[in-house]
Amino acid sequence: MIDALPATSYHDPDLFARETERVFRRAWWLVGIEAVLAEPGRYSACQLLRWPVVVVRDRGGELRAFYNICRHRAGPLVEPGDGRCRDFVCRYHAWRYALDGELLRTPGIDPGELGEFPDLGLVPLRVAAWNGLVFVCVDDSAPGLIEWLGDIVDIAARFDPVAAMQFDGEAQKDAAANWKTYADNSCEGYHVGMVHRALGSSLERETVRLETRERGNFVGFDVDYTGAGADTSRAGKGYWIYKYPGLLLHFADYAFNAESVIPLAPARLRLRRWFFSHPDKARAHGVDRATIQPNSEKVMDEDIGICEAVQRNLESGAYPGGRLSPRQEPGTVFFQRLVRADLGDALEAPAEDEQRG
Repeated sequence: MIDALPATSYHDPDLFARETERVFRRAWWLVGIEAVLAEPGRYSACQLLRWPVVVVRDRGGELRAFYNICRHRAGPLVEPGDGRCRDFVCRYHAWRYALDGELLRTPGIDPGELGEFPDLGLVPLRVAAWNGLVFVCVDDSAPGLIEWLGDIVDIAARFDPVAAMQFDGEAQKDAAANWKTYADNSCEGYHVGMVHRALGSSLERETVRLETRERGNFVGFDVDYTGAGADTSRAGKGYWIYKYPGLLLHFADYAFNAESVIPLAPARLRLRRWFFSHPDKARAHGVDRATIQPNSEKVMDEDIGICEAVQRNLESGAYPGGRLSPRQEPGTVFFQRLVRADLGDALEAPAEDEQRG
């Protein structure tokens, strides 16, 4: 057995601040899909950790990303969500920006007062698309998206691309849990029979092959489904991925979904999942496409429920620390090793923090 991360690491605000700088800044974050951003002027805005972000398709067809912050006095450009605009207009003082970030107008202020307009354009972010998914990164020195994804690119090639599927919808859910609490759970199948009864009855456990990949830092589940389980939205072969620090990808012969796990605070996170399916292949597998998203959301809700309960116990001061089984929980062992590698001595909790309840 292997020592688990200390309980304080799941709720300490100082450690969360270190995670933001050492882990989150250098990651690529899934913030939208190309299907929503297909036309010039289409945008997606969201809160990414502490950073408000907007991604847009400009007039030349290029994807661009910016902080959703006006250069005048930090007003917001657009509300969170998807939309369409001709230009960005600050909701505070109506400063206007082109879709490429150029400052166009400053109502009531003579341009001569401002100096050079280019110096007051929107602050850009790195943005890249892969397999119909749109990612941003706030660190200019971090590896590119394809390098960051690693072996995931080759695994995805075994399945139909998103471009061959139909976009079915998005689900967004907030959870009162630390991002690592959710990841610990997502990286193992040990809990499935207890927490996900319908999913467990559909999964042929003896055919699941769990693997960990250093090239891309992810846990992979190579799975087969029976046709006789309670969850009739699953059939054929699939491959599930938890990519460090916060990306889930679920490939199937007839469908695909992607989930972004966005930490918002030490004990709060936001889940955004996008669903795609292939009508003909789903029919060939005997899968009712209308059940895919509801059944997936049920699993998400079950995961949130158990993770919130675990989070409360981690914060109680009554949990002295746990042990992980390399045989039953190799994915969680791998995930926590990645956390330790990034945070190092920042994980060492003061003894007084480990209080008994």
